Amino acid sequence: MDNPAVTGVKAAKAFSNRLHTPLLIFCLLFSVLSALYATFAIYQKHSRFKVDVRQQVKQQTLDAAKQIGDKLALTMTFVDEFESKITALEDKRYAPELLQYEFDTNPELFSLNVTFHPYQYDKYTRYFSPYYERLTGVERKFDLVDYDKPDVEFSWYHRPLKEGAIWTEPYYEPQNNVLMTTYSVPFYASEQAKKSGQAALGVIPSDVSLDHLTSSLRKLKLGLGGYGVIFSTEQNLISHPVFAHVREGEDKPSLVKKAEFTYLNQIEGCFDTKLDYLFFNGETLDNDEHYAACTLIPHTNWVLITRMSSDMFEIDKDFRRQTNIIAISCYAASIIFLILLLTRKRRLNWTQNNVSISIVLMISTIIVLDFARSFNEIEAEDTVIVTSNSQKEAFQTSYRNRLLQMRIEEPHFVATGAYVESIEFVNANNVHITGSVWQKLTPDQRQVLTANISFNEAIESKVEENYRKELNDGSLLVSWHFSIITRQQFDYSKYPFDHKNIVLRLSASDLGANVVLVPDLDAYERLGKKDNPAIANDIVMEEWQLVQSYFKYTFQHYNTNFGLDTFTNQDINAELNYSINLEREFLGPFVTTLLPVMVMVCLLYACVVSMAYTPYGDLRNNITAVVFTILLAHYSIREHLQIDEVVYFEIFYFLLYLIASAFMLIAHQYYKAVTSRGNAKYFKHIANIWFWPLLTVMIFVTTIMTYY
Repeated sequence: MDNPAVTGVKAAKAFSNRLHTPLLIFCLLFSVLSALYATFAIYQKHSRFKVDVRQQVKQQTLDAAKQIGDKLALTMTFVDEFESKITALEDKRYAPELLQYEFDTNPELFSLNVTFHPYQYDKYTRYFSPYYERLTGVERKFDLVDYDKPDVEFSWYHRPLKEGAIWTEPYYEPQNNVLMTTYSVPFYASEQAKKSGQAALGVIPSDVSLDHLTSSLRKLKLGLGGYGVIFSTEQNLISHPVFAHVREGEDKPSLVKKAEFTYLNQIEGCFDTKLDYLFFNGETLDNDEHYAACTLIPHTNWVLITRMSSDMFEIDKDFRRQTNIIAISCYAASIIFLILLLTRKRRLNWTQNNVSISIVLMISTIIVLDFARSFNEIEAEDTVIVTSNSQKEAFQTSYRNRLLQMRIEEPHFVATGAYVESIEFVNANNVHITGSVWQKLTPDQRQVLTANISFNEAIESKVEENYRKELNDGSLLVSWHFSIITRQQFDYSKYPFDHKNIVLRLSASDLGANVVLVPDLDAYERLGKKDNPAIANDIVMEEWQLVQSYFKYTFQHYNTNFGLDTFTNQDINAELNYSINLEREFLGPFVTTLLPVMVMVCLLYACVVSMAYTPYGDLRNNITAVVFTILLAHYSIREHLQIDEVVYFEIFYFLLYLIASAFMLIAHQYYKAVTSRGNAKYFKHIANIWFWPLLTVMIFVTTIMTYY
């Protein structure tokens, strides 16, 4: 008769065996469902992000077009009402008095004019065209002549006679230094003459300053680096943050030849005459561009193109990284439970089982590392990256408006450039940088400012003047050579899969001068992030790879005014930085760090598998020797990095210490079982079969904990 205790153990074992398969199936289904849910969450977040971006861009673009259209409509309303009054006027000799009255009582009008056909005002006067304007803020009156000549500049006179009310093609008026467009309508001898289709007596034009008209673009929330541009019906540029492009009368064919405007080739659909609204994302444009949209401005065929800065639309990289890691973990768990289930069904033996699990975990670890590198947050949320003159001008306008709202005096924007010749890590936190830096002071700035430069966070700084030159436009160019050691807080916790963002922080030496440094982008041939404009081509980076570099602004919030009453913008002080993104070359750490670890792991495994053929004393000595070698390698890493924190790869050494101790204990139990004639095969099975799965599980969990 069986012992009751033995019977109970057998029953419990039988129940456990029956429970294994359902439990594995449940875990497999749960892992698969979790993986699918995580994948759906990633897809949904990405889709929602794209929808939100599209909606925000569309709303901003349509609002901008509406604001400009509303200003146009306001002018049209005034002029149309005035035209009705002139047409209804029985004695047209009172037209000049009515013109002056309307102009004086409608300050929203930039100009107003009544132009009669030759000899239509009276039979003795050929040209009668009194013209009132306040385009520059000063009211003036002119009398226009020769407007009946067939010149393009008089289209405001000829076209309305044939087409009715029109907006003219915008044109640059050098006398007032403004870009203008004209709304012109014909007027008639009487309302009856107008209804019966008789010839008009003349036209009533009103000029509108496009600088005022497009001022609403500067007030839109397009991001500190975002901006808007407008093209006319004939594809002439009529509004742009860099007014020089407008003043020089550039059009689309000439602009697309410039690097800053190459995106126009990708948004050709914006110039379709049947345009309603179009959206373009960064993939449509290029790596340096972000989002763009276009629509027609009401009452005209002008094309408004809005460029949105990336600081407005930042996908949550932390969420993407974390959900990707969760999804990979769930997929890995699904495959592992499937392997265990196949092993349970005797489709795989234990050797195949553990090899398969180890391979799945190692591949999953590599994928997690790749996601961690791809979704790496480099810049803070309030950072403004500047890679074009348009973004620079848009930033200046936005910053100027910020200060205006705070009732702070407008700062002096001083053009500043930099060129980095060498970068060397002195230790874990100190970086030695050498190169050149320069400033350009305009003739007006020279009257109140002196050229000077300083480097924030520099613990050692040597700045020597290179040269000082007078430029043709009266500006002063001053250049310095610098050699500084800057101290920054770098994160080494993810070594050797880490990034470093070296920031060259530039500022004016005089804090109370209300100076904001702006990048001298005209001094560089190419401005893209990947072009690394301010980095020497032959720079030596040792174990680092240069990923990208660019100018940017960070907003420093000081809790002091440094004793200066003139330092009034301490809460939003814009500091010009040059950011240099580096990525550690993997080959160096692989040879110096990873390869020795792999060798030591293999040696440790060799000690384990030779357990049955090696005396206990020799095995203990072999494992001890491997552990001592691991200690030396571990010390070498600490000495190389010279940091206080524990880095990702260093955890591998702690895992090896733990595994070596665990298998030393297993070996002890094995030899003890051999001596006592116990179940030594059980300990040998654990040592030989579970070495790699245990190691890869620990590596995978460590990787997730580090990069999650």
